[in-house]
Amino acid sequence: MKPENTKKRPRRKKKLQKKYRNRRIAFLLIVAMVLGGGLFAFNNLTAMKDVEVSGTKAVSKNTVVKIARESMGKSYFRMNKSRLKNRLEQMPYVKEARIGLSFPHTLSIAIDEEIPFAQLYSGEGYILVNEDFRALEITRSYDPNLPKITGVVTDGVRPGQVAFKSTGNDKKIHMIKTLFASEIKKDIHTVSILDRGMRVAFSDGTLVHISSFDDGEYKTKQLEEIRKEMKAKNEAYREIYLDQGDHPVAVKPSSLDDEASDENENGMEASKDNEKKSEKTNETGKMKKTTEDSAETKEKKTETQEASNTAD
Repeated sequence: MKPENTKKRPRRKKKLQKKYRNRRIAFLLIVAMVLGGGLFAFNNLTAMKDVEVSGTKAVSKNTVVKIARESMGKSYFRMNKSRLKNRLEQMPYVKEARIGLSFPHTLSIAIDEEIPFAQLYSGEGYILVNEDFRALEITRSYDPNLPKITGVVTDGVRPGQVAFKSTGNDKKIHMIKTLFASEIKKDIHTVSILDRGMRVAFSDGTLVHISSFDDGEYKTKQLEEIRKEMKAKNEAYREIYLDQGDHPVAVKPSSLDDEASDENENGMEASKDNEKKSEKTNETGKMKKTTEDSAETKEKKTETQEASNTAD
């Protein structure tokens, strides 16, 4: 009797295990169907149907919308937001693109725009660049509110591309960025990149000669102090040699230039006076000669008449 009971129990146990396993499978299938149906419904509820763009001034809003519409019809939670963000940030003037959801069906895009850092002079006009020298716009119009940079190779540079990125320009770029990060940037008119060093022209006519691009922070600090002293003492410098000796050398406008200018003006006035005197002398001579000729003619007429009377 015992062997028969032992055989029945394992069979019953196997049947119960199979029964429970089937129930678990059925339960999991039901859960998957519910989740799948819910996900499908959720995707439909969150499918993008419209685009809302903010923060655009220089950037074309229509272009942003056109790029974003490629993601329409997809759920916000399943769309490739990183890819969309990267595409938008490749556009000129786009510094950052922030992507969000205006529930339930609107894709919101907020644009942070670049602010022009400087204008590079080129054969086609001027290239507006950001602080990393990425071209934002090419224009023929000069912007008096932006410092101008000359001496930079700009051939072939188009919006979105980086200018001034050749090997060996790191110190030059750092020097320019340091100058433009200073409060004196507002007074800078032109920065000329030379074969050796650079020349900075200020709006008041002062020229600053910098022979090397080393120690950008130190040289900028020196120039700040010199400019402050100029304004405090109401002094004007024609040229400043920042690093051609142990100390900066400032050259004031020469009074000889004014004297030479006065001499030139006096010389021109004297020349004009001489011309006038010469003209008067010539006129006087002509009048005197005319008078003499008239007297001589009268004398000849008198002699002729006397000879005629004697003959009679």
